[in-house]
Amino acid sequence: MNRRCGWGAAALLLVTGCASTEDRLADQLQDRLDGLHAGYVHSRSHDPYSTGGHALDGLDRYGYAVESSIDGYAVTLVRVIAVEVLESKFLAPPEEFSLGACVEVTVVPGSGGDGRGSVTTEPVPCPAGMAHDADAMTDAVKDMTTDLEGRSDDVPEPEPDRPVCMSGEVCTEGGG
Repeated sequence: MNRRCGWGAAALLLVTGCASTEDRLADQLQDRLDGLHAGYVHSRSHDPYSTGGHALDGLDRYGYAVESSIDGYAVTLVRVIAVEVLESKFLAPPEEFSLGACVEVTVVPGSGGDGRGSVTTEPVPCPAGMAHDADAMTDAVKDMTTDLEGRSDDVPEPEPDRPVCMSGEVCTEGGG
């Protein structure tokens, strides 16, 4: 369900009561979880069979996970995601609102053949004592939630590489 107001409806905000700040934050945070999940699914489509430390290194290349573990062949990461919204007020400085969540990503490797593994992403309570500033988008997250929809997908075959069009070539793939 999309609860966001478009630019055309912005003028009606006072009259119609478009999406509240909390609703916009929740929608944007769900989009962030969905994007994070899609990124892990895409990454695994190119390397569906790696396990252990090799899989963990590929999944957390930049060290964004606040926790990670390897259980048998499965790799689990806990990441912090966050969003910010600025609310403009007439003749007042804008107010800043933020919402974050800890999400657990569990990657099960493929077994070969058609079994390419799976990726499951779901909200979890944050690890005890963790500062909620691990996400690069925000300096400090004011409110945390676990009220998000999790995702689970089988790892697909990778999309075929698109040809690169060099300048001066006739391009049929939209390059140039």
